[in-house]
Amino acid sequence: MIPLTQMGRLVREGELQAHRHFSVDSATWSRLWHMPESGLPLVSFWADEHRAYAMLLEGDQPLLVSVPVEEKRYVGPSLRYGMAEWGERVAFDLYGVEAMDVPGDGRSALDGGSWDVTWPLAERPGPGSGHIAGSTINKRLWIDGNGLTSVFGVVLDEANGGVELEKCEAGLGHRGVIGEIIGRTPEDAFSVVSRISAGGYVAYPLALARALVHAEGRSIEPAIRDGWMVLLEIERVSVHLHDVMQTAQAMDAGLLATHCAHAREALAEVCAAHGATRRLTDCVQKEGYRKGLEVVPLAQAVLDVMKPRLAKLALLVDVYAPRLAGVAPVSTEAAKEYAIGGPVGRSSGRSLDLRRAENGMRLDALRSTGSSAGDAKARQTTRMTEIFDALRLLERILGSFGLGEANYPHPPVPGTITREGVGTAEGARGDIWAWVRLKDGIIDAVHLRDPVMPLMPALGRALKGTDAASLPLALRSFGLSLAGLAQ
Repeated sequence: MIPLTQMGRLVREGELQAHRHFSVDSATWSRLWHMPESGLPLVSFWADEHRAYAMLLEGDQPLLVSVPVEEKRYVGPSLRYGMAEWGERVAFDLYGVEAMDVPGDGRSALDGGSWDVTWPLAERPGPGSGHIAGSTINKRLWIDGNGLTSVFGVVLDEANGGVELEKCEAGLGHRGVIGEIIGRTPEDAFSVVSRISAGGYVAYPLALARALVHAEGRSIEPAIRDGWMVLLEIERVSVHLHDVMQTAQAMDAGLLATHCAHAREALAEVCAAHGATRRLTDCVQKEGYRKGLEVVPLAQAVLDVMKPRLAKLALLVDVYAPRLAGVAPVSTEAAKEYAIGGPVGRSSGRSLDLRRAENGMRLDALRSTGSSAGDAKARQTTRMTEIFDALRLLERILGSFGLGEANYPHPPVPGTITREGVGTAEGARGDIWAWVRLKDGIIDAVHLRDPVMPLMPALGRALKGTDAASLPLALRSFGLSLAGLAQ
């Protein structure tokens, strides 16, 4: 039983909209961000023309609170949670709704002054400027091709030759994912969601599938649950190998990078040979997984091809680890303040791993990650540890595949005409969250939260003082993919 905090009690004063979703009035919403007591961690914030939403974390369970948007304005939670600023900026760019009483500087998050229309998802969009604002380009060093999959801007300290302040502008990579999903059937949405980020070909659609399970009031049989777990752990191994390889390349550890590349290619070949795609795209579906996919033989083949490689990989990671000591550390305080997850959070002392809360999880396969130094060395070591754990978890699942009880749905709230649900998946780079609202069998609203979102506000501290030559190594050590940010 999770003890109620003052913030949790305040949220529950609102009207229940769905399981663990409460609607509050403007006064209560404002009190949440002004209260002096310590609050719950913020997972994500988003808004549209009608409502603003804040997803909080109560233990390992989401607690959603929302408020009506009045005259395109609402009190912004970034007054209390710096991580919410990104969602506030995105909401203004897409819908024209404005956060009040916030410390932000009003910068655009997505459009960069280059869209043909303003507020493209609003009911009444307006004309845009149609060109890229020169001030954004001129003031920042734009990095592309240094292990990042989008455009990442940093402000340099010209006097001292290091990084003065991190800024992220994702406009040049924005793809309009939310606009593509709204109005589709749940089945049609998976082809879009599964391609949001190369680090989440499984994790993203799995989070959506679990959200739809809740929204539609369905149960999931143990065999489907275990099959999803298998695919997620195979993806974890693949993505960790990629991130270890990227870090190795940045520190001239060519031997380690080569071994990671070969192991990842062997993994891809095994997937293709068992009815999956090489990187597991389109394998997770609404009520199961890809037709023709042989999950149990795939898991066994992954074990056969990966286990003989582990000793050499672990040895090489240890050999080159001293080169990463002290690089771009993230403090435990920052990890907890911004609710940073995945290897970055766990290597910084925030131990949350949402797999531990999953029904049917084989908990004996999951270990603590050890070091909480928070630097690049700790991140690299954590990824290697989690590769070992993923293979151990595959062995445990194969030993009891399809056993246990089904996941049972939460009952709907009486009187509601829409159905909504929250789902999550502990992806290789952190926790991915999906919230979806259905109306007449169509996706009426959706939000997808990427692990990079809470990490962005902490990067400024971690990168401050990093010299320009070391910047690619520092950035690669985080396993950053801005694709999930520039949705």
